[in-house]
Amino acid sequence: MVSVQNLSLSLDDKPILKDISFELGNENNLIILGRSGSGKTVLSKTLMGFFPPQEGRVIIDNVDIYQDATSESDKSQFAIVFQNAALLDSLSVFQNVALPLYTRGEKDLEKAKEKVRQALFEVGLEDASEKFPAQLSGGMRKRVGIARALVYKPRYIVFDEPVSGLDPITADEVLYYINRIVESKTATTITITHDVRNLERVGDMVLFLEAGEALYYGSLDKLSQERTPLIRDFFGFDAP
Repeated sequence: MVSVQNLSLSLDDKPILKDISFELGNENNLIILGRSGSGKTVLSKTLMGFFPPQEGRVIIDNVDIYQDATSESDKSQFAIVFQNAALLDSLSVFQNVALPLYTRGEKDLEKAKEKVRQALFEVGLEDASEKFPAQLSGGMRKRVGIARALVYKPRYIVFDEPVSGLDPITADEVLYYINRIVESKTATTITITHDVRNLERVGDMVLFLEAGEALYYGSLDKLSQERTPLIRDFFGFDAP
């Protein structure tokens, strides 16, 4: 479970997040929405342990990650799939996916090979392990990024704008594999996006941010009942 309590954060003396609170159960998957500059990415990185808040608490599976001295292992239970996939061009697909295993101390090559094979299988790229990023399409690169996140079986996966820059057919393919993770409950997912299409495929809870404030936190099913004008305009809902 993720519990955020009265979270406020400033960077370079500029307020970025303002008194944000929400709880995300392990059976739920979160979609973080909002306009550019609303604080979506900063919030996700704060959940992952990168930005200590000035006020409030971030509790992951009953551990306050900024107060508990033993919380490093809890931070490592997060994986992120970057918007641009962030693959290393000099490494093969296999090496890119295996990298998190070695940084976490995996020394058994056969175990690493099996874990990488399984992760690539889960995104339909089991035959691409010897290719290099330059040989892959944009959608394939994103799927390798997903495999790299899956390989060490984290409890939480953050998807940062997972279909940004993709054509509709390729975006649908990437969403298919994200939806498989959501449906299988392989991990709790947190998806950052400004694309309001196909939200039901990536989550069931929505946090809507505007200028660092939470304007809405609740179920995706009830979002259309929200009366805040900015939210209704953002989603193209009819006037209440």
